[in-house]
Amino acid sequence: MALSTTRGTSSSSFTQQCRYDVFLSFRGEDTRNGFTSHLNGILRYNGINTFMDDELPRGEKISAKLLEAIESSKISIIVFSKNYASSAWCLDELVKILECKNNGQVVLPVFYKVDPSDVRNQQEKFGEALATHEKKFKDNKEKVQRWRAALNEASHISGWHYKNDRPQFRFIEEILEEILSAKLNRTQVFDVKYPVGIDSRIEEISRLLDIESNDVRMLVIHGLPGIGKTTIAKALFNLIAYRFKGSSFLEDVRENSKANDGVLQLQKTLYYEILRVGKLKEQGISTRKIEIMEKLQYKKFLLILDDVDKLDQVKNLLGECNWFAFGSRIIITTREKTLLSTLREDCHLFYYEVKELDECESRELFCQHALRRNKPTKDYSELVHQFIGYAKGLPLALKIIGADLCDKNLQCWKSALDKYKRIPNPNIQEVLKISYDGLEQIQRDIFLDVACFLKGFYKNLVVDILQSSNFHDPYYDIEKLIDKSLIVITKDDKLLMHDLIQQMGLEIARQESEVSKKYRRLLCYEDAPEVLNEDTGLDEIRGITLSLPHPRKMQLNLEKMKSLKYLTIHNVICEDLKYLPNGLSLLDWNEFPLSSLPSTYEPTKLVVLNMQGSHIELDEHFERCRFETLKYMNFDYCKNITKLPDLSVISPNIKKVRLYRCINLVEVHQSNGLLEELESWDLDGCQNIRIFPRNLRLKSLESFYFDWCGSLLQRTERLALLSSIGYLISLHTLRIYFKNVKDSSNIYNLQNLRRLVLCDCESFPKARYISGCFPKLQYLGFLNSNITTLSEIAHRCPKLETLWIHRCRNLREIPRLPPCIRNVFAGGCNSLNSRCRRRLFSQLGDAIWLPQNLVCGYSNMGSSHQEFGSELGFASKWSCFSFALPGTTIPKWFNHQSHGSSISFSVGQKFPSFALCVDLNGKYKDNVPLVSQLFPCSIYLFINGFGERLGRCTFQLDSLNFMWFHYVSVRHNLLKHIILGDRNDVTVRCEISNDYSETVDITIRRCGVHVACMCPPQNSAADKVLKEASFDERLKLFLSKVVAEALPFEQEMVGCSETQNANLCPLCEIAEDSALHLFQRCPYAKGMWYGGRWGFRIEMIHAKSVKEFIEQIVDPPKELLAERVTKDEFTLYAVVAMKILWDARVKALVSETKESINQLAHRLNTQYDSNLRSLGTTRGTKEQKRESAWTKPPDQLVKLNFDASCDQNNVRNQEGNGRAIRRGRSLYTPVLKGHSDANEVFLGIFDPFEGSRASLLRQLLARNCTTLEEPKQSTKTKLQVQCKHPTAPNQPLGTDN
Repeated sequence: MALSTTRGTSSSSFTQQCRYDVFLSFRGEDTRNGFTSHLNGILRYNGINTFMDDELPRGEKISAKLLEAIESSKISIIVFSKNYASSAWCLDELVKILECKNNGQVVLPVFYKVDPSDVRNQQEKFGEALATHEKKFKDNKEKVQRWRAALNEASHISGWHYKNDRPQFRFIEEILEEILSAKLNRTQVFDVKYPVGIDSRIEEISRLLDIESNDVRMLVIHGLPGIGKTTIAKALFNLIAYRFKGSSFLEDVRENSKANDGVLQLQKTLYYEILRVGKLKEQGISTRKIEIMEKLQYKKFLLILDDVDKLDQVKNLLGECNWFAFGSRIIITTREKTLLSTLREDCHLFYYEVKELDECESRELFCQHALRRNKPTKDYSELVHQFIGYAKGLPLALKIIGADLCDKNLQCWKSALDKYKRIPNPNIQEVLKISYDGLEQIQRDIFLDVACFLKGFYKNLVVDILQSSNFHDPYYDIEKLIDKSLIVITKDDKLLMHDLIQQMGLEIARQESEVSKKYRRLLCYEDAPEVLNEDTGLDEIRGITLSLPHPRKMQLNLEKMKSLKYLTIHNVICEDLKYLPNGLSLLDWNEFPLSSLPSTYEPTKLVVLNMQGSHIELDEHFERCRFETLKYMNFDYCKNITKLPDLSVISPNIKKVRLYRCINLVEVHQSNGLLEELESWDLDGCQNIRIFPRNLRLKSLESFYFDWCGSLLQRTERLALLSSIGYLISLHTLRIYFKNVKDSSNIYNLQNLRRLVLCDCESFPKARYISGCFPKLQYLGFLNSNITTLSEIAHRCPKLETLWIHRCRNLREIPRLPPCIRNVFAGGCNSLNSRCRRRLFSQLGDAIWLPQNLVCGYSNMGSSHQEFGSELGFASKWSCFSFALPGTTIPKWFNHQSHGSSISFSVGQKFPSFALCVDLNGKYKDNVPLVSQLFPCSIYLFINGFGERLGRCTFQLDSLNFMWFHYVSVRHNLLKHIILGDRNDVTVRCEISNDYSETVDITIRRCGVHVACMCPPQNSAADKVLKEASFDERLKLFLSKVVAEALPFEQEMVGCSETQNANLCPLCEIAEDSALHLFQRCPYAKGMWYGGRWGFRIEMIHAKSVKEFIEQIVDPPKELLAERVTKDEFTLYAVVAMKILWDARVKALVSETKESINQLAHRLNTQYDSNLRSLGTTRGTKEQKRESAWTKPPDQLVKLNFDASCDQNNVRNQEGNGRAIRRGRSLYTPVLKGHSDANEVFLGIFDPFEGSRASLLRQLLARNCTTLEEPKQSTKTKLQVQCKHPTAPNQPLGTDN
């Protein structure tokens, strides 16, 4: 049995209180007074608490008391006997038991004197019983289908088969042994009061454990302090311990190991809990360890070691971890990820990091503790939102604060919130501080420096700063903090920490200052501290952050701060700064008020110089400075800078230079084009640059921003700059001004580019070779450009994910984009034609596999419809997808559309993916010019009245009307943990934040949703499929997909082999692959339809589209029906045939093997007979009259025509239909001209009649033809045939007309 939990529920399977050990399901008349009675007695004698429904009154419907008994049982035993299926009561019990199995209940079947295959296939007595039920419940066929599915599922569960070949007592003893083992290990050892978010995490862990495999696995569960590692481990132990022959959960190993006899007690507990017998001798640690290994090495066991912080604690219990029995699982919870890294060679070692709760989970857990309910009341809603924002998904904080606020009024809540923002809760602080206490002193200092000053910096920059401050490489110590989950590294390599971890660090720094009476780290956000004006204790200060809410004049006495390493100042005006400490590593002073640094300052250790918006001039004093250690320089928005001096002399090791919007910058020294260490250079908006390095040889440069600048460069300098761009081969990001540049082909030398933005370019740069010009490019942007089309963009940028086009007024065409595209924005591109917009909508819909003409479904579709929505939900690899284009019309294939900013629909238990399309309109007020303005648009998702923000996107309003398309996959984090019922009302609402309401009105006129929902369908064909079809739900689902054009033709073809043409039908390899071709025109289809029981000629259905084809299948005209064939029988036969063709196509794609026409026809007959029973009839099994459209052909004729029409050397005729040519034979020709008799048909041109094949053809034709004329030509023979049967249709066999 695989691990299973009920995701999203508040009371999970592993915390349910069970009243009974075993529930017995049986057929009373078969086994009540025999086998089941004996089994029940023996179980009860051995202390097993059973439930046997021998006292409940019987009736048509299963009683509520019985359902409750099933739910509250740990184990269910199903005794399948010969008459079990004849009882609707028993079958309802079975369905309920299997539902509970999905929630963790153990289910054990006993096949008492019946064959499991009879249960699985509903044969013999089981088949007879189900046939009787179908007649009785003809108005509720879904119920019978559920019974059939339940019997099939139960028959696959491992159990016992009693064949009357041994004494019943021994057989029952085997069952008793299994039950005792399961009961012993299934006990709920730990109580998880509010298991919010646990199920989804256990689901992920279960995939790593893979209990079904027989190897040995060790799993390390790690994460933040207070993140819930122990809670998850306890819940996991409750859920899976019964699967092992022995199990043990050792709590708090870290603390227990510190006691004098702590290791002894842990070893004793481990020994007894797994073996359940004997005692461990009190010898030395090593001797006891050897005894444990000897006794346990042949026993499959589960062991959980909770809260381990040293490898020795594991080795004292388990040695080198290389002796475990097959199938054993060892789980260790720890705050340090790499604790067991040295064991990797000895066992299968896996890691699982526990993440913070998301917003939904945080709200539920907090409300359970604070309000004893899942959701807050209206008056507490805003405060709940603020508290969960404070806790940032940490379960420990949510539990402690929630419990503290329980039964408190609003005033207390507000007061507590204000307090917690200033002073951390001591109970939370105590738990979080354990990790800090386990650090070395240098690691503690680094942690506090990061918490106070360096959070949010890039990791490499932090390493440089700390190395400058501490004289040693801190990389190892930073990794140690990461291993202990005290700090984390983001995807873009920034160094962050959880807000509560940071608050803990700040509180530790504050407490240290109180104890020592000396400040080492000063952080002031509201007022300047008095210590800055004191004369004592200043030499101990290591760092200062002085960030005031409003600008304020003050004097800073920094001369005595000899130990100062970090100085961050905002909103402080100091007009007479005479001194800066020479030991500074970080100087961050926004709006620095002076034109130059103090003349006495010698920056011998400075790594970061950040002076955005300051008055600095980079004067002669700056040029005399030697910033040998400087790596990062930021002078954004500094209006007084006119020249960037020679940095190769001033700061030769500089890595990053920012001069964004230095609008008075005129000259950049020529030597700055040769900086070997420079990695990033931002000159965007420096519009007055006139002198710039002609030669760029920046071998380390990865990012270069040169937009809105260079327009004043001399022509020769501009050409020199652009020609040298091609030498920057390390570039990952380039944003550059390309106005009046005719030849920019050298840009294709930049093969490592990931992001490229071209401003004011006349056309897309020309390339000698189109394919793979930018093999790694993921982001491409055009700004204010005159381009008219983006030719061959899919070939030039095969990995492009984002296309951003802004104010390209002449752009008319965006060709087909690469398949990995996920974001497109075309703002202010009002020349894009409607055909291009429709094609983009269609292509982007295909990219995420959203089928057009998606049908809405009825709630009575049940699980099949849910399956459909689920399949759609997992089609795209992206969790979200977005693009915006000029226009006002929402595509018709959005099956829900409405006026205004919101739209509603209903879904089932599995939330499907969906796409949203919004029509946005901007209307400028009178006498207001059209300018580019930014505004955000947010999407809110409401499910059964509960809402969350799903996403947000910021747009530039350059055009008055545009469409925003946004796709949300079920992979989206918010959708993973939603609690859903059988039917759920969903509302999607869009909201705009307009900060420019005085100048422009922005409204949402319409919105549409494309979703697999449960709403009533609006498509007539779909309506007939869902309403009128009365056969198996799986066939109904398949037919619904055909109607919706949701069969994955294109995505299936992605996996075809090199020998297969991705555009051709994989069966015939003649015509283009499509649904209509597969079901009607393919030679395989024609052969199978005609080779089936009734020899139906599929050409009788005249359809130009799949929709028309299905309409005739569901509601067939009279001419398609043979005598005594009902509409239901016809529809069933047709859908079975279509499903067989689809399966054959998939098999041909995947395995490159094809079934023969006779095999397909045989499957059609067999599966039709099987499904026919569900209609409650046995008709249709006899051959129909030849005068109808259902005419059985000779098998040899079918094979002959099929062989010829499926030759590999085929071409297509003008209509796109298949045409076969094989060694001079052609089976495609029009009806012979000049013959008015409808019974004469022209079969084709053949080689001269010779050999057995010619003889066979003569015999076949002689049976059904009145004339056979053979011309005398020796090379080719024209064959004219007149059919014997005057009513035969005027169509040649084996053609595609």
